[in-house]
Amino acid sequence: MKFYSHQLRHNSITIIIVGVISLLCAVATASENLHKGTLEIGLFQPLRYGLSENIEIRTHPVLLFVIPNVAVQQRHPNWNDIAVASSHSMVIPTPLLKMMTKKGVGGFISPEFNIPFMISFKNEIKLKRELNDNWDITGKAGLTLAYSSEEMDGRTTIDLPVVFQRLGVFYNGYGANFGLDFTGTLSPKLSILTDFDMLLLPGFKEAFALEHKNLLTWALSNRTNIQIGYKLVYGEYPFGTQWHLLPLLDVLWRW
Repeated sequence: MKFYSHQLRHNSITIIIVGVISLLCAVATASENLHKGTLEIGLFQPLRYGLSENIEIRTHPVLLFVIPNVAVQQRHPNWNDIAVASSHSMVIPTPLLKMMTKKGVGGFISPEFNIPFMISFKNEIKLKRELNDNWDITGKAGLTLAYSSEEMDGRTTIDLPVVFQRLGVFYNGYGANFGLDFTGTLSPKLSILTDFDMLLLPGFKEAFALEHKNLLTWALSNRTNIQIGYKLVYGEYPFGTQWHLLPLLDVLWRW
């Protein structure tokens, strides 16, 4: 095993494509719903809209034409002082993967392979509890089911951090995830999110990944936040196990 700091390909187009897939497959979903009528969007995070006090809708509107995607998070009645929420999302990566099936710059998959229609559905339950006035803990467990109109060839995998683990469900048919999130207030304008996640692809050769994220949020105003942090990934790939350290940066606007 070797340690790599931000080991992505040194091609700007490649980095952009990897980022697009990553943010659609691994959005840093918030455990708290927006209030009814509130709208929030980031440079990389999805558009979020509070449809009601208990239901929030999320999507990446700019990328809908290349990766159709939508998610719904619903808040349920509390259980023994524990806040309960569930999230349900749908992603169709086929159009973008077809764009990436070519030779040369930006090509991740050889044109000899056919990219079939693919769709995944992820369902996740979240249980949140207050530790004290400043800190909360959220436990989560999810199941992702995937369908492909044709059997996927193992040689078409995109062996990059975050991406490989999410797209693995289309080769395996299903995947599971478990995690813990810690959120806290450091000052009136500064908060932090620390999470630990485990991703499993039962029966798949590269079946295991661990992810950890630290994200600081600085409130510039009531409508603008800046987020900065990192994501650490340990995963199994066709070429072996590796560590990757990825920087995180985003700006959020809310109305």
